[in-house]
Amino acid sequence: MLTYDLSNRGNKTMYEYLYECIREDIMQGRIKENEKLPSKRMLAKQHHISLKTVENAYEQLLLEGYLYTKERSGYYAGAVETGYEVKESPAIYEPGQQQEEYQINLANNQAALDKFPYSQWAKVMREVLSIRERELLDTVPFQGIYELRKEIAEYLYEYRGMQVSPERIIVGAGTEYLYGRLIHLLGRDCVYAVEDPGYQKITKLYAANDVTWKYIGIDEYGISVEELAKSGADVVHVSPGHHFPTGTIMPVGRRQKLLEWAAEERDRYIIEDDYDSEFRFVKRPVPAVQSMDMNHRVIYMNNFSKTLAPSIRISYMVLPQKLMDRYVSTMNFYSCTVSAFEQYAMVEFMQKGYFERHIQRMKNYYKSKRDSILKLLQESPLMTLLVIEEKDAGNHFLLKIDTQLSDVQIKWAMKDVGIKLDFLSEFCMQNKEEHMHTMIINYSNLKEEEFQAALRRLEEILL
Repeated sequence: MLTYDLSNRGNKTMYEYLYECIREDIMQGRIKENEKLPSKRMLAKQHHISLKTVENAYEQLLLEGYLYTKERSGYYAGAVETGYEVKESPAIYEPGQQQEEYQINLANNQAALDKFPYSQWAKVMREVLSIRERELLDTVPFQGIYELRKEIAEYLYEYRGMQVSPERIIVGAGTEYLYGRLIHLLGRDCVYAVEDPGYQKITKLYAANDVTWKYIGIDEYGISVEELAKSGADVVHVSPGHHFPTGTIMPVGRRQKLLEWAAEERDRYIIEDDYDSEFRFVKRPVPAVQSMDMNHRVIYMNNFSKTLAPSIRISYMVLPQKLMDRYVSTMNFYSCTVSAFEQYAMVEFMQKGYFERHIQRMKNYYKSKRDSILKLLQESPLMTLLVIEEKDAGNHFLLKIDTQLSDVQIKWAMKDVGIKLDFLSEFCMQNKEEHMHTMIINYSNLKEEEFQAALRRLEEILL
């Protein structure tokens, strides 16, 4: 019988830690090849955890080949080489997360911190302290300060084509917090769908909240609506404005099909994650899916972390009226998690036009940096092996490599000299083979000389 001390899991979710424990036992030979594992129900009962937690751990082990199944018999340990130390954990590793210090980080997609508008931000903070004495000490409304919600509504109308009332906006400290509230609002009985490949933190949040999710493949136009329709999902999380990590921008035809899918059933919803829609370098940003929604099925989410700085934890979501009414009647006891000081500072920052001007400066800065990096690539002897895929948007692009080396071999060869690099295959839960040999180059917080050094190392490895 497998027995693990799950209290030692640290910051890992329960299913992540259980996955790691079983995987290590298989790799070290403590669980023998073809040995039968306990049933999901038995293991859940033994460790006093939910059945869903065990299902998630077993599903991941099955996906990676550590387990296999026999019809009506159960789960068995697969054939692996045993007895060596497991160095990495691809199933629970979150690409882009800073696990240790690197000299050069091509996986870091945060805003360029040296371009933060310090003087303007300091100015509005001083003004808030001097003119908002009473408001700073008063209770913050549970949805967030009205003035900020009003500024957000006007910004969404001007730049995302959305006509929304401030009364339908909820402000919170970080998208993780808002997703938690959203799961509570929609219900843990819903089946959620996520893009594959896609943003992996979403499934971590779903796992932490014990909800069921399905992986849905994407193609050149975005998420497969046909596959979504077959999945039995009630709610789908998408990033149509600029998909991470593929960079796909969903065309209007696919958006219409997605909205039609949502309208087919009474309680289907689309969560539109619009995390870096501002950074489109050719023409205006594509209007949000929410702006096309005539049936009130789109939940829109965004934040200021990507445009300003990751420490500014001001996020917001726009709910359809039906969900907003439900939120007000059942969840208004939750306090707003963003301080009055930060919210009023953001109000002043937007009202004075600082935010709009900052976005324009950053678009020009990122475009210039992208062009410089692409020029370095074009001049490199590596170009005989590379195909550049970028969509004139966002702060990353893809490099497809013609090589016999595996993604893991290249990743570790780069890591040996202090360079952090992610591959598209790391963001896939299904059909990894289709996305092999594709690097993700994040350049928003990358110096040109750092990219030159990383490029030289890649030349040494691949040529």
